[in-house]
Amino acid sequence: MPVVAPPHLPLLRLRCSRSDLLRSLLERQPAWGHVAPGHTQQHGEHAVSSYRLQPESFFLQVQWRWTGERWDERDVAVVPGATVALRLVLDDVAPERVTALLDLPPTRAFAKGDSGPHRRGVRDEGLWIHEVLPHGFHWAEEKIGELTGLLRARSGWRAVLSQPGVTWAGVTVQLRGCLERLGGLSLESRLLEDLVGLSLQLDVALVAE
Repeated sequence: MPVVAPPHLPLLRLRCSRSDLLRSLLERQPAWGHVAPGHTQQHGEHAVSSYRLQPESFFLQVQWRWTGERWDERDVAVVPGATVALRLVLDDVAPERVTALLDLPPTRAFAKGDSGPHRRGVRDEGLWIHEVLPHGFHWAEEKIGELTGLLRARSGWRAVLSQPGVTWAGVTVQLRGCLERLGGLSLESRLLEDLVGLSLQLDVALVAE
């Protein structure tokens, strides 16, 4: 029998919804029960379905295995949602200068002294932020690897760091974990070496949902 697509079922229709972990989650947030998979990856006889209630929140990964006649539900993992970005704190350097040196558009940027319609007074520091892999079903570690790889390929990175007006350079990681199982961040030595080699600090924040 040929392999067919994995089941596209709401969370309440899955066996894992009856586990202690997900039963507690469903009692606390009943809307989870009606969530359908937002993304499914299939590799031959193995597949992974990802479920998420809100963009950027934590998500659930359900493993499937094809038995020859049907898909058999296996394990479920709770994956913290992650926003990962390069963050540069600027003094007297224009964000446009950073953009030109990196040849990379910022997700958000403003200069020291800027003012805006939703802010009283002027800013006492500038910021240049570039977020990687937004909104996708990615582990935080994968996003950090994406960012360090991106910077290694940018010949102007060292020139950015040498600007006197760049007062802080780092990777910010905002994790959104499940109250029942928060999770955390575990970096391989290769990623840690990349962060050190790129002269990047690491700033991690974790909140429960």
